[in-house]
Amino acid sequence: MDLIQDWTSYFLDPSNPLRPWAYRLLSLSNTARTYAFPLLTSITQKPDLATIALLLVIIFVSLKLLNMLVQSVMFWFRLAWKIAFWGVLAGLALWMWTRGPEGVAQDVGYWAGVWGNEYEYWREWEGQARFAQSWQQPVRKAQRRGGWGI
Repeated sequence: MDLIQDWTSYFLDPSNPLRPWAYRLLSLSNTARTYAFPLLTSITQKPDLATIALLLVIIFVSLKLLNMLVQSVMFWFRLAWKIAFWGVLAGLALWMWTRGPEGVAQDVGYWAGVWGNEYEYWREWEGQARFAQSWQQPVRKAQRRGGWGI
């Protein structure tokens, strides 16, 4: 209790430069008390209002927490995206630096040929699969109708 009295006497000392601020803080707390106490008494006397107010506070806090979660997930997603983008850009620059423009052109031509051959292989394989499927459709239709003695 002595500590509070010491600080109070320090703040209310006429030579203290913080004295005007202390009086403003005291007047603001008195003003807040005059408005807050009637509101609190009306809420505590009517439990329905207290429940609704508590529900609104819980909803508000949960939405704030959800917003914080969304913002943190977005931060990490953006960070990962930027790291991937700049990493790929640095990798391309390093590739260009080590191989030179002619080497990069040779590499691109080689891989374009490999991927083109793979594309043609799978395109041909798809055509064969479509042909086999179209040939089997009449057989399946006949089997569904109970044809061919089955």
